[in-house]
Amino acid sequence: MVTASQRQFLCAQAGWTLACIVLLATAGVLSVELLFVGAFLGFAILTALTAPVHAAPAWRLRLRWPLVAGTLVFLVVVGTRTLEKFVGSF
Repeated sequence: MVTASQRQFLCAQAGWTLACIVLLATAGVLSVELLFVGAFLGFAILTALTAPVHAAPAWRLRLRWPLVAGTLVFLVVVGTRTLEKFVGSF
């Protein structure tokens, strides 16, 4: 059963991702890499801003694994972009 706080979190994440799509498409630079970076940064910020102070519900504890996986993918994307800039075509 989905709680109200879970629904609000999912709606906020979906809204952030849609806003990233619109902004990237408007700027003409829409790509999967940039969309992932924007959506992941939104996910990390949203997770930090909506964290409860005293007690964490069980569903919030499960957000740890997507954050770890997203961080690893983020580091790969940033690392390959950095190598492309310094080494040339990678």
